[in-house]
Amino acid sequence: GIDQCVQVRRSQLKGVKPELIIVSPFTRTLQTAHIIFGGSHVPFMVHHLCQERYGLFTCDKKRTKTEIVADMAPVYAATGDTIDFDSFGYPTEDDQMWKETREPDDDCTGRGIAMMQWLATRPENEIAVVTHSSWLKHLFRAFGETIHQKDKATLHKLAANAEVRSITLACHKGFYPPGEWVGDTDVFKPEHVSFRKGKWACTDDQIAEKHKLVRKGNE
Repeated sequence: GIDQCVQVRRSQLKGVKPELIIVSPFTRTLQTAHIIFGGSHVPFMVHHLCQERYGLFTCDKKRTKTEIVADMAPVYAATGDTIDFDSFGYPTEDDQMWKETREPDDDCTGRGIAMMQWLATRPENEIAVVTHSSWLKHLFRAFGETIHQKDKATLHKLAANAEVRSITLACHKGFYPPGEWVGDTDVFKPEHVSFRKGKWACTDDQIAEKHKLVRKGNE
Protein backbone atom coordinates (compact mmCIF):
# COMPACT_ATOMS: atom_id res chain seq x y z
CA GLY A 1 0.00 0.00 0.00
CA ILE A 2 2.76 2.47 0.88
CA ASP A 3 4.60 1.72 -2.38
CA GLN A 4 1.38 2.22 -4.36
CA CYS A 5 0.89 5.64 -2.77
CA VAL A 6 4.50 6.62 -3.50
CA GLN A 7 3.94 5.63 -7.14
CA VAL A 8 0.84 7.84 -7.29
CA ARG A 9 2.82 10.73 -5.80
CA ARG A 10 5.53 10.29 -8.42
CA SER A 11 3.46 9.71 -11.54
CA GLN A 12 -0.24 10.64 -11.24
CA LEU A 13 -0.37 14.15 -9.81
CA LYS A 14 0.48 16.12 -12.94
CA GLY A 15 -2.04 18.95 -13.11
CA VAL A 16 -3.55 17.99 -9.74
CA LYS A 17 -3.42 21.12 -7.58
CA PRO A 18 -5.90 20.85 -4.72
CA GLU A 19 -6.49 23.85 -2.47
CA LEU A 20 -7.77 21.61 0.33
CA ILE A 21 -7.37 17.92 1.13
CA ILE A 22 -10.26 16.16 2.89
CA VAL A 23 -9.39 12.90 4.64
CA SER A 24 -11.41 10.09 6.19
CA PRO A 25 -10.62 9.77 9.93
CA PHE A 26 -9.09 6.28 9.63
CA THR A 27 -5.35 5.78 10.13
CA ARG A 28 -4.98 4.17 6.70
CA THR A 29 -6.51 7.13 4.86
CA LEU A 30 -4.51 9.61 6.93
CA GLN A 31 -1.39 7.72 5.85
CA THR A 32 -2.50 7.60 2.21
CA ALA A 33 -3.22 11.33 2.17
CA HIS A 34 0.13 12.21 3.68
CA ILE A 35 2.19 9.92 1.45
CA ILE A 36 0.54 11.33 -1.69
CA PHE A 37 0.19 15.01 -0.75
CA GLY A 38 2.50 15.54 2.24
CA GLY A 39 4.90 18.45 1.97
CA SER A 40 2.68 20.34 -0.48
CA HIS A 41 1.67 22.81 2.26
CA VAL A 42 -1.97 22.48 1.26
CA PRO A 43 -4.19 22.28 4.37
CA PHE A 44 -5.61 18.90 5.36
CA MET A 45 -8.97 18.49 7.07
CA VAL A 46 -10.43 15.29 8.55
CA HIS A 47 -14.13 14.68 7.91
CA HIS A 48 -16.24 11.89 9.37
CA LEU A 49 -18.80 11.87 6.53
CA CYS A 50 -16.33 10.20 4.14
CA GLN A 51 -15.26 7.42 6.48
CA GLU A 52 -15.62 3.84 5.31
CA ARG A 53 -18.90 1.94 5.50
CA TYR A 54 -19.04 0.90 9.14
CA GLY A 55 -20.06 -2.23 11.01
CA LEU A 56 -19.41 -5.99 11.11
CA PHE A 57 -15.73 -5.90 10.06
CA THR A 58 -13.27 -4.79 12.73
CA CYS A 59 -10.98 -3.29 10.05
CA ASP A 60 -13.68 -0.67 9.55
CA LYS A 61 -13.78 0.32 13.21
CA LYS A 62 -11.70 3.36 14.17
CA ARG A 63 -9.35 3.50 17.11
CA THR A 64 -9.93 6.31 19.58
CA LYS A 65 -9.37 9.85 18.37
CA THR A 66 -6.59 10.28 20.96
CA GLU A 67 -4.68 7.26 19.63
CA ILE A 68 -5.03 8.30 15.99
CA VAL A 69 -4.01 11.91 16.59
CA ALA A 70 -1.04 10.82 18.73
CA ASP A 71 0.23 8.67 15.84
CA MET A 72 -0.51 10.95 12.92
CA ALA A 73 -0.08 14.55 14.13
CA PRO A 74 3.74 14.20 14.38
CA VAL A 75 3.85 12.67 10.89
CA TYR A 76 2.12 15.70 9.36
CA ALA A 77 4.14 18.11 11.50
CA ALA A 78 7.39 16.55 10.24
CA THR A 79 6.64 17.80 6.71
CA GLY A 80 5.31 21.17 7.84
CA ASP A 81 1.72 20.32 6.95
CA THR A 82 -1.29 21.56 8.88
CA ILE A 83 -4.18 19.19 9.57
CA ASP A 84 -7.48 19.92 11.27
CA PHE A 85 -8.54 16.86 13.26
CA ASP A 86 -11.12 18.67 15.37
CA SER A 87 -13.64 20.62 13.29
CA PHE A 88 -15.38 17.78 11.44
CA GLY A 89 -13.28 14.66 12.02
CA TYR A 90 -14.38 12.89 15.17
CA PRO A 91 -17.87 13.52 16.61
CA THR A 92 -16.91 11.32 19.59
CA GLU A 93 -13.70 10.04 21.19
CA ASP A 94 -14.66 6.40 20.55
CA ASP A 95 -16.14 5.01 17.34
CA GLN A 96 -19.81 4.97 18.27
CA MET A 97 -20.91 4.49 14.65
CA TRP A 98 -19.51 0.97 14.41
CA LYS A 99 -21.95 -1.87 15.14
CA GLU A 100 -22.02 -5.65 14.89
CA THR A 101 -24.12 -5.32 11.71
CA ARG A 102 -23.11 -3.66 8.44
CA GLU A 103 -24.18 -0.08 7.81
CA PRO A 104 -27.33 -0.15 5.59
CA ASP A 105 -26.70 0.65 1.93
CA ASP A 106 -29.03 3.66 1.98
CA ASP A 107 -27.30 5.09 5.06
CA CYS A 108 -23.86 4.84 3.46
CA THR A 109 -25.16 6.40 0.24
CA GLY A 110 -26.80 9.15 2.28
CA ARG A 111 -23.49 9.98 3.97
CA GLY A 112 -21.85 10.21 0.56
CA ILE A 113 -24.48 12.60 -0.75
CA ALA A 114 -24.23 14.68 2.45
CA MET A 115 -20.46 14.85 1.87
CA MET A 116 -21.02 16.10 -1.70
CA GLN A 117 -23.40 18.75 -0.43
CA TRP A 118 -20.83 19.84 2.15
CA LEU A 119 -18.12 20.01 -0.51
CA ALA A 120 -20.45 22.15 -2.63
CA THR A 121 -20.46 24.77 0.13
CA ARG A 122 -16.66 25.09 0.18
CA PRO A 123 -15.01 28.19 -1.30
CA GLU A 124 -12.17 26.18 -2.91
CA ASN A 125 -12.32 25.24 -6.60
CA GLU A 126 -10.30 22.03 -6.41
CA ILE A 127 -10.46 19.64 -3.45
CA ALA A 128 -8.88 16.22 -3.00
CA VAL A 129 -10.88 13.66 -1.01
CA VAL A 130 -9.01 10.66 0.38
CA THR A 131 -11.56 7.99 1.25
CA HIS A 132 -12.52 4.32 0.81
CA SER A 133 -13.65 1.99 -1.98
CA SER A 134 -16.95 0.83 -0.45
CA TRP A 135 -17.94 4.42 0.42
CA LEU A 136 -17.17 5.50 -3.14
CA LYS A 137 -19.06 2.53 -4.57
CA HIS A 138 -22.22 3.49 -2.70
CA LEU A 139 -21.87 7.15 -3.65
CA PHE A 140 -21.17 6.69 -7.37
CA ARG A 141 -23.83 4.01 -7.85
CA ALA A 142 -26.44 6.50 -6.70
CA PHE A 143 -25.81 8.35 -9.98
CA GLY A 144 -25.38 7.56 -13.66
CA GLU A 145 -28.60 5.78 -14.56
CA THR A 146 -29.22 8.06 -17.53
CA ILE A 147 -25.70 8.20 -18.99
CA HIS A 148 -24.09 6.05 -21.69
CA GLN A 149 -23.43 2.46 -20.58
CA LYS A 150 -19.66 2.78 -21.03
CA ASP A 151 -19.54 5.92 -18.88
CA LYS A 152 -21.82 4.29 -16.32
CA ALA A 153 -19.52 1.26 -16.08
CA THR A 154 -16.53 3.54 -15.51
CA LEU A 155 -18.35 5.53 -12.83
CA HIS A 156 -19.63 2.43 -11.03
CA LYS A 157 -16.37 0.45 -11.16
CA LEU A 158 -15.04 -0.42 -7.71
CA ALA A 159 -12.12 1.86 -6.88
CA ALA A 160 -8.73 0.18 -6.69
CA ASN A 161 -6.20 0.77 -3.92
CA ALA A 162 -4.63 4.24 -4.25
CA GLU A 163 -6.66 4.94 -7.39
CA VAL A 164 -7.04 8.58 -8.43
CA ARG A 165 -10.32 9.74 -10.00
CA SER A 166 -11.40 13.23 -11.01
CA ILE A 167 -15.03 14.38 -10.86
CA THR A 168 -16.74 17.74 -11.27
CA LEU A 169 -19.59 18.84 -9.02
CA ALA A 170 -22.27 20.59 -11.07
CA CYS A 171 -24.40 22.49 -8.55
CA HIS A 172 -27.71 23.61 -9.99
CA LYS A 173 -28.68 25.48 -6.84
CA GLY A 174 -26.74 27.35 -4.21
CA PHE A 175 -25.38 25.58 -1.15
CA TYR A 176 -24.36 27.54 1.92
CA PRO A 177 -22.49 26.40 5.02
CA PRO A 178 -23.81 27.32 8.47
CA GLY A 179 -23.48 31.09 8.89
CA GLU A 180 -25.36 34.36 8.64
CA TRP A 181 -26.01 37.27 6.32
CA VAL A 182 -24.52 40.57 7.48
CA GLY A 183 -27.40 42.99 8.08
CA ASP A 184 -29.23 43.92 4.88
CA THR A 185 -26.16 43.40 2.71
CA ASP A 186 -25.29 40.62 0.25
CA VAL A 187 -22.32 39.65 2.45
CA PHE A 188 -22.48 36.11 3.88
CA LYS A 189 -20.34 35.21 6.91
CA PRO A 190 -19.72 31.45 7.33
CA GLU A 191 -19.72 30.18 10.90
CA HIS A 192 -16.55 28.08 10.53
CA VAL A 193 -13.42 30.12 9.87
CA SER A 194 -12.07 27.69 7.24
CA PHE A 195 -14.86 28.79 4.86
CA ARG A 196 -13.93 32.47 5.09
CA LYS A 197 -11.89 32.76 1.93
CA GLY A 198 -12.52 33.08 -1.79
CA LYS A 199 -16.09 34.25 -2.33
CA TRP A 200 -16.64 34.35 1.44
CA ALA A 201 -13.42 36.09 2.42
CA CYS A 202 -13.66 38.98 4.85
CA THR A 203 -14.38 42.25 3.07
CA ASP A 204 -12.14 45.29 3.33
CA ASP A 205 -14.71 46.96 5.56
CA GLN A 206 -14.90 43.94 7.90
CA ILE A 207 -11.12 43.86 8.28
CA ALA A 208 -10.98 47.59 8.93
CA GLU A 209 -13.79 47.34 11.49
CA LYS A 210 -11.91 44.70 13.51
CA HIS A 211 -8.86 46.96 13.72
CA LYS A 212 -11.00 49.92 14.74
CA LEU A 213 -12.33 47.81 17.63
CA VAL A 214 -8.76 46.99 18.69
CA ARG A 215 -7.83 50.67 18.63
CA LYS A 216 -10.97 51.64 20.53
CA GLY A 217 -10.26 49.01 23.17
CA ASN A 218 -6.78 50.46 23.75
CA GLU A 219 -7.93 54.06 24.13
